Amino acid sequence: MIFKGFRGRLILAVSILLFANLVILGYFLFISPGSDGELRVIFFDISQGDSALIQTPRRQNILIDGGPDRSLIFKLDKYIPLTARKIDLMILTHPDPDHLYGFVEVLRHWQVGKVAYTGTDDNYPFYLEWLKLIKEKEIPTMIITRPQILRLGDEIFLEFLWPIENLKGKSFRDNNPTSIVNKLVFNKVKFLFTGDIDKGVESKLIELGADLKADVLKVGHHGSKYSSGLEFLKKVGAFYGVISVGKDNTFGHPSFRVLKNLKEAGYDVLRTDEMGDIIFITDGEKLKLKQEK
Repeated sequence: MIFKGFRGRLILAVSILLFANLVILGYFLFISPGSDGELRVIFFDISQGDSALIQTPRRQNILIDGGPDRSLIFKLDKYIPLTARKIDLMILTHPDPDHLYGFVEVLRHWQVGKVAYTGTDDNYPFYLEWLKLIKEKEIPTMIITRPQILRLGDEIFLEFLWPIENLKGKSFRDNNPTSIVNKLVFNKVKFLFTGDIDKGVESKLIELGADLKADVLKVGHHGSKYSSGLEFLKKVGAFYGVISVGKDNTFGHPSFRVLKNLKEAGYDVLRTDEMGDIIFITDGEKLKLKQEK
């Protein structure tokens, strides 16, 4: 077809614009979270820190921890379309820098629907800034003080297992044992997130009779020797153990002892320092694994 004159050029311009919009729309529909009734869980390769993104079939974006620096912003840009720049729920397991820093940047640049945390007291500057931004933006908060369930859809929910007491306003020399432990359940598939809990908390969860069974375990405390006791790993009984850890880190993570425990308990070990971003996709029945460097 040949377009002549002003009217022809106008038709051509409109046609090109419409085609471009269709291409962009198709692109966003393709990468939009939770398409085709699937759930995605992405464990970010975010250096020596923790951050995971849950994308539900209802197109909810849930962040568990924010990593040690502002690189979380670039990770989110990779997995969430510009047309859907919202975090529906932000969960801070505990206010240590390697789990917190990126959240400050997210609050500065993204819309956040709700925040869940333990309410513990800490003088770390970025924690105070994080709390300040939440207050300024009037974001609703949920303090985890007991086991409870947060429903995200008909067959999907978050089950909070720890802490089991009100920690609001309390300060701790070591925040790790206060970490939120929660389980994501989508029909038959389960993910267990453990923050930086130690073996003491693992033992208490077992004593309490908590339902720890999962298909994927976010290994506690980056594979530190103070976490991931063999009894706990066997109680969880996961197929995969994901270790969020920085390459050549100075802490010696993951511990050889933890790797040995994971192997003895029958886990496939997946490490962000070796694999990059680790992505699970599930329809609630089957679980698929992929990775992106």
